[in-house]
Amino acid sequence: MTVAFCIGNGESRQRYDLSSLRAHGKLYGSNAVHRDTTVDHLVCCDKRMVREALDHGYTGIVYTREDWMLDFRDPKVKLLPVFKWDQYEKWEKTFHWGSGTHSAHLALRHRADVLVMIGHDFWSADGLHNNLYKGTNNYQSVDYSAVDPRFWVLQFAILFVQFPNTQFFFCQPNIDNWKKPQEWEAYSNVQYQELSTLTDNLISVTG
Repeated sequence: MTVAFCIGNGESRQRYDLSSLRAHGKLYGSNAVHRDTTVDHLVCCDKRMVREALDHGYTGIVYTREDWMLDFRDPKVKLLPVFKWDQYEKWEKTFHWGSGTHSAHLALRHRADVLVMIGHDFWSADGLHNNLYKGTNNYQSVDYSAVDPRFWVLQFAILFVQFPNTQFFFCQPNIDNWKKPQEWEAYSNVQYQELSTLTDNLISVTG
């Protein structure tokens, strides 16, 4: 059974030790996560973030949009996998997917049987931008308004349908209090997990 971890940059993972996951599977991250930990696959949809990762000495593969490929001659920069579904609605279209949802899609295309989402918070507690790196280079200011999560909710629903044999775990501290999207109630391959007991749960799931 192949387990993959999709590391978002929401503030819920601020004190979580990502190194504890390495014994269980590959790490897929986005944007500035490379500042704090080495992931196996890094997705940067913004070309500024690609440049930052390369300039800071990131040695793994950086995946980015087709639009930016001509800007980088580094063999470490690879093209994100193309979508295999029709792209009619705005949220279905590749350019309206961010680095976090693209990294989930990448892990699924790499045949993950279990995909664990950490730091994909969606919601803001105070109406402000929920991101560990806000106020730093290449990010919005600390007082920037929260991002509307509706597209993320719909985009993950596409993945649930496209990859019905994969089990999706959304992990949060105090998971019982996390707002679970009503749109996901119909999907049997979606589960929720307390972040603090994640590794114990993985041992029971994967054997």
